[in-house]
Amino acid sequence: MERSLYVGLDIGSTTVKVAGIDDGGQLAGEPVYLRHDAFPSPIDALKYAFRRYLDTVAGTAGRVRGVGVTGSGRALVAHLVGADLTRSEILAHAAGVLHLVGPGAVGSVVEIGGQDSKVIVFGEDGIPSFFNMNTICSAGTGEFLKQLADEAGLTLEEFGRIALESRHPVTIDATCTVFSRRDFRHLTQKGVPLADRLMGVCHALVRNYLVNVVQQMKLPSPVFFQGGVALNPAVRRALAERLGVPVHLTPHGEVIGAIGMAVLVRDEDRGEPQGRQRVGGRFREDFFDRRFQTRMRYCHGCRNACELAQGYEQTPDGTEVVLDTLGGRCDGSRNPKNIKDYPQPLTRPHLSVIRDDVRRRRDRPVEMGHRHAAWISGERERVRSSAGRYVAGIDGGSRGTKYALLRSLGEGQVEIVAVGALETGGDAVRACLRAMARIQEALPPGERLAAVGTTGSAGELFRDMLIERVGPEIPSADYRSTEILAHYAWASYRVPDVGTVMDIGGNDAKIIVVKEGGQGGLDFAMNDKCAAGTGAFLEAVARRFHVPIEKFASVALEATNPARIAGRCAVFGESDVIHKARVGFTTPDLFLGAAFSVCRTYLSDVARGHELRLPVVAQGGTFLNAAVVHAFREMLELGPEEFRLAEDPREVLGAGALGAALLALGRWEQGFESRFKGFGRILSSQYETITVTCSHPGCLRRCRDLVVLLENGEPIAGYRSVACERGFFDGPFESREERDHVVNLLRAHVDAVYA
Repeated sequence: MERSLYVGLDIGSTTVKVAGIDDGGQLAGEPVYLRHDAFPSPIDALKYAFRRYLDTVAGTAGRVRGVGVTGSGRALVAHLVGADLTRSEILAHAAGVLHLVGPGAVGSVVEIGGQDSKVIVFGEDGIPSFFNMNTICSAGTGEFLKQLADEAGLTLEEFGRIALESRHPVTIDATCTVFSRRDFRHLTQKGVPLADRLMGVCHALVRNYLVNVVQQMKLPSPVFFQGGVALNPAVRRALAERLGVPVHLTPHGEVIGAIGMAVLVRDEDRGEPQGRQRVGGRFREDFFDRRFQTRMRYCHGCRNACELAQGYEQTPDGTEVVLDTLGGRCDGSRNPKNIKDYPQPLTRPHLSVIRDDVRRRRDRPVEMGHRHAAWISGERERVRSSAGRYVAGIDGGSRGTKYALLRSLGEGQVEIVAVGALETGGDAVRACLRAMARIQEALPPGERLAAVGTTGSAGELFRDMLIERVGPEIPSADYRSTEILAHYAWASYRVPDVGTVMDIGGNDAKIIVVKEGGQGGLDFAMNDKCAAGTGAFLEAVARRFHVPIEKFASVALEATNPARIAGRCAVFGESDVIHKARVGFTTPDLFLGAAFSVCRTYLSDVARGHELRLPVVAQGGTFLNAAVVHAFREMLELGPEEFRLAEDPREVLGAGALGAALLALGRWEQGFESRFKGFGRILSSQYETITVTCSHPGCLRRCRDLVVLLENGEPIAGYRSVACERGFFDGPFESREERDHVVNLLRAHVDAVYA
């Protein structure tokens, strides 16, 4: 008697899984798991995965008697393949794990996939008694882990292996993927060891999952862990530590939903009354040969301006049969009168653009002090000429470290000798040393630095590595400035009548507006919540399509109808791009849509509430992307003279480092001397950072994740993220009490590590 084959399909947000069983419930063939972002469309991925699975059972199993489908794409796929059964992911996963492990042998199931997660609790009778799934937040999912791995420049395999080396995992914000990335970057800039940061990410993911999905209920044992994230050994360890019980890997956990659907469709076929055929005959074997396509349509029914995906099948005689129209937020998208083949007109932001005082500021001498913005360092006048002197600036950015070397020409003019950018690579200390080596190479023989300026999130760390500290009462020419001042310094040097500075980097963005008439100082704002309006979002999108970021703009500018990409969150935005790619948007339309998304997010979040004074000077590596510049000029309706971009890309990318160097030059001209340690001492010294926990006898608090900077084994500075009543860990150690306390903390740290 010919055996029957029951096939389960699990169509997830990023993957396709196919598995099957025979009449007796034994796994048939080899399950298939693949990501569908490597295929022209999700349907192409499904055809490939389904066909590949059937090839593994050819000659060993009978015909396909039943097909079951689960996952976010189950409704449409069931129609296309002729499925017998569709069920929720909860039921599919429960059925799969019970089938493989056995009734009564499972207490709870923890499932964490690429963009969703769930928990299933079983009663004593083996029936699910509680279940829950994550909301629209991705912080407790595999996407969270992937983005942090990308942040560190690691594969997921490397991530798990290195994280297991951690001895003191740091605490990282677990409420949101974006906040976690921000914490990860800041800890990177403070020099926290990579393994401790990675294990902190694993604990953050688990904390978010337990709070939002499990909701702090007690999970009965045995606990089984499944889904793609379960393959990460560091997450498994973090979950076991948090739960306080052993965590078991579910057999075939990556395809358990597909196995569960195969089981459910077989059980449906065996249903009462006995002998009645419950399934079979629906599977469309011509599925592999049929031609399915999608096209974009646009709803004009309301201001939502929804983009719709219309799936259709093209029959052999050329007839187009519409299968469904998806993507609308309201019933208006169901009305054929509202559906058009062109999008609604571009919606521009409501911002006040000030043009009328540009001429007045341009015709008036700059009153803010020296043209190179030395005014920022104080009211003192220039007391000496800097002609022929060299100054350096280093900007410890969120992902890259920028450096600059300037030569003063005197009379407020400088010449750029060198500008460069290095990947921080998770090690701010090493990045600083590499930058100093580059500066030394660019400095002409026999010359020395008159001063060094530092800025950025690693500005304090860099300052303390490079500058000799002899006490706060003796200022030096070496200046650590805020990013706001550094970027404005260079913008005002190049464009004295600048009205607004827009800076967008890899993970942060800022706006600086010169107050009315140029006499009221600066107004500014920075993003501290989300990376959606930054270059990191565009890089993530480019990686999804295997396009180098350098070619992003050339692809984007071929767009005809840029997609409207969700821009309020980088994670949701990337998910929106994935979704729109699946439903038929072209790559150019998606890329240019992402560029416009960055623009909209910046204008609505960072620039919100600010008047834009012209001209605008654009800075930061993201503005080297021509698609982003196009989006800003289009949205703001500004020309090249009003929205300015330096011709030299080094000035766009390295504006912070250039500005930091200018400020240090201004300090030198005001009579301050440099306390730069010198290239020889810095490059021959050993620098490292150690994370400690502070418990002072005179303080009731216990503060974790404090960072100590050591030079050749001696502690020279410390950094904290919370206020300290004693003033400890606020830069260089300047009191004997603080230094002795830190030495004791380091001894305790060493004892704990080697205990």
